Amino acid sequence: MADPRFFPVPAPLSLSDIAVLTGAQLVTGADPALMITGCAPLNRANETEIGFLTGRKNYAMLDGTRAGACLVTESIASGYAGACNLLIHEAPQAAYAGLAARLYPAPRPRPGIAATAVVDPAARIGTGVEIGPGCVIGAEAEIGEGSILAANVVIGPAVRIGAGARIGAGVSISHALVGARITILPNAAIGQDGFGYVPGPAGLTAMPQIGRVLIGDDVDIGALTTIDRGAGDDTVIGDGTKIDNQVQIGHNCRIGRHCVLAAQIGLSGSVTVGDGTMMGGKSGASEHVTIGRGVRLAAGTGVIRDIPDGETWGGRPARPVRDWQREVAFLRKASRTGNRGPGDKSNPGQDD
Repeated sequence: MADPRFFPVPAPLSLSDIAVLTGAQLVTGADPALMITGCAPLNRANETEIGFLTGRKNYAMLDGTRAGACLVTESIASGYAGACNLLIHEAPQAAYAGLAARLYPAPRPRPGIAATAVVDPAARIGTGVEIGPGCVIGAEAEIGEGSILAANVVIGPAVRIGAGARIGAGVSISHALVGARITILPNAAIGQDGFGYVPGPAGLTAMPQIGRVLIGDDVDIGALTTIDRGAGDDTVIGDGTKIDNQVQIGHNCRIGRHCVLAAQIGLSGSVTVGDGTMMGGKSGASEHVTIGRGVRLAAGTGVIRDIPDGETWGGRPARPVRDWQREVAFLRKASRTGNRGPGDKSNPGQDD
């Protein structure tokens, strides 16, 4: 139920077209000619909209929906006898996301430079670029073709932005080389000084931050996120990585490809994160630790030592998730029974 004030009204697609686009299979009895006009959650969809369902715990939503169609797994479809038209897909949510992107495409650039923007004559602006009001583009900066810079974006001297960038209002980028098809949400700050000071007799002296930020292709960066440039080496964000809002990435960090960093993560300087790692919200890492490839960190995890590839950790300080869960369970049981430790008879309590 996309609000037409903010999103384009999609061109209708038939269920047979949707099956082809998503790679889904229409179940027997589904109407291939049904025209779908939009996407919506099952509990709000109408007869010409499509939703998705991934787990049996939400099966009741399918029984009660008014949706014209739904993307589901084969196991869900096998037990359904209602009126909703089903399309079977091994990954319904991913299919739904791809369909929604087709029905509600991102705004296309409106080429031109706003009258209040300030663009240095030595900057190189690609074809079809939209530069909004109040933007400032420094000397020798490069903006790739088809990019959109919303109001008040500041691009420092010599910064390079690849083609197809979407940069939100108030973003600041300096000392950075940025890949293609990047999305940066409002008020992110990239390439500013890292937090580095050297103590001495007269107090703290700032360590010059002479590195860069290198960001790969297809990276998403959330609102109010800060990525500091390197102190000497570079800060690196790999291809396809997705960074949520209000994340702090310190100088010299190296984030691998296709990582997911949820909101309010904090990484100290020189942290290395391997490809495909997922970090839960409000987790963090102390300086110079290495988090391996394919690691999963629970929300709120505090990493103070290296984590091997492929492991799942949680807690503060971080430890393997089974150890953490056992410790939490033990403390919960101890608090309920009143036990203070082995052999302590002062408050025996009773098990629940």
